[in-house]
Amino acid sequence: MQVFTSPMPKYKTSPGQIVLFPSATTLVEEEAGSISQTRGEAPATEALNLHLPVVLSGSYRKDFEGLRRTYEELQDLGCRVLSPSSVTAVNEIDGFVYMKGEEVQNPEDIETRHLNAIQSSNFVWLHCPNGYLGPTAAAEVGFANAVGVPVYAREAPSDKGMKLLVRVVNSPLQAVETRRGHQEPPAPALKAFQEYYKRVAIQRGYAKERPKDCLLLMVEEIGELARALRKREKLVRHGTFQGTNEAHELADVFLYVVHMANALGLDLSSVVREKEFINLEKFLAR
Repeated sequence: MQVFTSPMPKYKTSPGQIVLFPSATTLVEEEAGSISQTRGEAPATEALNLHLPVVLSGSYRKDFEGLRRTYEELQDLGCRVLSPSSVTAVNEIDGFVYMKGEEVQNPEDIETRHLNAIQSSNFVWLHCPNGYLGPTAAAEVGFANAVGVPVYAREAPSDKGMKLLVRVVNSPLQAVETRRGHQEPPAPALKAFQEYYKRVAIQRGYAKERPKDCLLLMVEEIGELARALRKREKLVRHGTFQGTNEAHELADVFLYVVHMANALGLDLSSVVREKEFINLEKFLAR
């Protein structure tokens, strides 16, 4: 995952030069107190006490000192940085940088963990100095948008298409303040699955089922789910149980909900998001 940097001493480099592991001849004395100076403008962690889970993505090859400062700024704001877990680069092989603790892991596992962290995060902070966005970071931005996680940055990507997926703010603090209250609900990542199930319905011969047919079958699945849960909770009832599994039965209920949305011609992700807005308004009005 080629997105992060290391807390290294400052080096004499030109603004566009790529330096991750500089030679000894380029190393100069680290300025005393530089870290505390970069943290001077951020509110204290104790003051905000937000603990928002966030992820850092972007380029470490351009302005990696700026990325390091952003990592520290997010921590000072009280955020919990899910990925990377470290900003100490220890090795680089074929252009892939390994952070401390990742030395024996393969790049696929590292990137998979980063994508999983994005799904668990409140937002993604994107580091794209001068609009630069590498292919890995671009994929991560697209992934974040697909799963409904907002992406913030100080600078918009140069690519016109990527600009549509990134929200430009003045600082990480503004992103945190935007996300700390009752947040705008994301659109559930259901569109692709709903389209998939539309094709499945045609292949399996039940694409022409009416909403009434779908409702009856869905209610039957809900009954099977209830039966599976009753068995797991060891609730006493007359009769015997067939082999049921609450996870599988719940999956069947979900599949019928998707099928019902297709039968009614509804975009399930859009209506779920719309309804959540209504739920939020009701909650705030109480």
